[in-house]
Amino acid sequence: MDKKLQGFQLVAQEKLCSILGSIPGKKELILEPALIKPLEHVFTASWLKLKGIQRIYKHDAAQSLPRSSDQVHIYMIRSVLGTFQTLLKQLESVALEEMADLSLKMYHIICVPCCYSYFQTLLEQSGLWGLVQLHHFNWDFIYLDQGVLSLELPNLFECLYLQGNTSPLPSVAQSLRLLQMICGQPALIMTFGHHSAQLIQILRALGKLPEATNPPEYGGWLIIDRDKDYPATLLTPAIYAGLLLEVFDQRSGEIVVDNLKNKISSQRVELLQGKKPKVGPNPSSKPCSIRLNSTADEIYGDNRYKRFAQVSSLIHAQVKALGLELQKLNDMQLEEMHDYVARKLPKLTELKTKVLRHLNASEIVIQMMVNFRRLQTLEEDILNNVSRKRLLAEIDELMTTDGQRFNTLRLMCLLHHCAGVTPEELQIFARNFCNLFGHQNLIVFQQLSQAALLPPLVAEKKVPATKLLSQLPLPKFQQTEFQANANRLKLLTSCGDGQDGANSSTKNQAGGMQSCPSYVFNGTYIPLVAQLCSILLKTNNAEELSSKLTMIEGLHLHMDGGKITPKAYANQVKVNGTADQDVFPLRLRNLFVFVVGGASYAEIAACDFVAKLTGAQITVASDSLMAGSDLIATAFTH
Repeated sequence: MDKKLQGFQLVAQEKLCSILGSIPGKKELILEPALIKPLEHVFTASWLKLKGIQRIYKHDAAQSLPRSSDQVHIYMIRSVLGTFQTLLKQLESVALEEMADLSLKMYHIICVPCCYSYFQTLLEQSGLWGLVQLHHFNWDFIYLDQGVLSLELPNLFECLYLQGNTSPLPSVAQSLRLLQMICGQPALIMTFGHHSAQLIQILRALGKLPEATNPPEYGGWLIIDRDKDYPATLLTPAIYAGLLLEVFDQRSGEIVVDNLKNKISSQRVELLQGKKPKVGPNPSSKPCSIRLNSTADEIYGDNRYKRFAQVSSLIHAQVKALGLELQKLNDMQLEEMHDYVARKLPKLTELKTKVLRHLNASEIVIQMMVNFRRLQTLEEDILNNVSRKRLLAEIDELMTTDGQRFNTLRLMCLLHHCAGVTPEELQIFARNFCNLFGHQNLIVFQQLSQAALLPPLVAEKKVPATKLLSQLPLPKFQQTEFQANANRLKLLTSCGDGQDGANSSTKNQAGGMQSCPSYVFNGTYIPLVAQLCSILLKTNNAEELSSKLTMIEGLHLHMDGGKITPKAYANQVKVNGTADQDVFPLRLRNLFVFVVGGASYAEIAACDFVAKLTGAQITVASDSLMAGSDLIATAFTH
């Protein structure tokens, strides 16, 4: 299966080769800087030269690139309106001065992943119609690691949940259709959420697939909207890979370990950032990168889904062991030394470099996450809605003492999602937040309310003292949608037995934490995708599935007969007497999971744990991989 998933690279190469082959002349490629890292997973510079590209440049929005009369400039940019308009303005002053022979187009723009129809309109309005030709290129899924795929579309959450713009969905559906062509159609597709159901509608509108010659690789697909499980990104993970993304910037499966700057330090208020070095940085402390790929980095592969505390001690022990191994050179004879240096030393040196990078990364994580224990206790209390007045006070205190823009808002969003936040409580918090970080951030609260991460921020109303007593609301004991679904699906380990009986009495024991997917959040919460995967893999018939999922609104099964709820499917099997045609239990115990709006490493680790527990194989894919702070940061960039 991994070889088939890596085949997406060959398909992407063929697509780009077709575009480049249709463009005559001496070609130069100008890339948007944000595209460089994901494109490294698709092709190399030598491959481009074989396809006729003479030079490759980074696109500079402030300065246009000069072109000789016999050269063709090919720009590759993301399908973002602002980027496209900036490029058109840059080309207006250059392209209109060129020769009037329209048969030879000297300017081409490749939009990733699609070329929207209004791009053609903007091209015509700018007076460049006929001078500039538009193309679209979709690299589909990028294979980042075993069981991990990404479309590398970092603005999908912003488009769908903040702007209500569903334009990117057709390109996502086309990538899913290509996955069906490569790996076959599954017997069952389960969707949870509005956008997930839309993807299936678009898939059906694209038409039937050709008859498959090979058996399918996946027994079932699970497609879920990000807003159906916000806690899986808002909670702070306890695993190594998850905490690496909390602290370091990630670029297409690679993190940049910088001793001077990281996500946590850059989002802190300037007063709390600490002293900055007056002299230039030490050359030995230059930023280095770690590939989040278990094949390329065995240290990461061994530790990626383990708890951070365990990984930190293992890395320190490995550094000591390597030091002792290198000391053996002193006790060797000359012949033994020659053989050791020729065969074993290069491998040890490479391993030592990787271990030291991980040691450096883990020490920076420890330094940045100084409030880790307190944070986890606070998040557990938020999940269980314990003393909300104290929770609000603690969040306000953390904002003042730690001063993190994104992570402070993240805690407030978690509180609203799990227990609900009143408009009055949000007004007080927003006032304090804007006083600390600047009043230009007031628009952020409106953006987060669009994604249902916070309630709408309404204007304060002064109530006369005489009417205050009569308008006092009676206490209401209403469950939020999260609380209802969490109780039905047993996502909270403190509210009863979690998966495999990992309840609150055993979650703090090392053995208990490893017996349940909730270990990714220190034994407090099971990610929804992991629990749904467990249900799909353990269900023996339609009736059993119906009993587990009947009360979950918005969850549908998609089969040959169309869209149907689990309860209706169970009734259909029962009435028709077609128990032998029931898709449960799944004959093929491989699942494909797609999260619409970004997935976290905690979810990937939890699904990996479920796969090992059930003897299955689970592939987790999304439009991007993110941490909770990345989710909140989208509201600041809009």
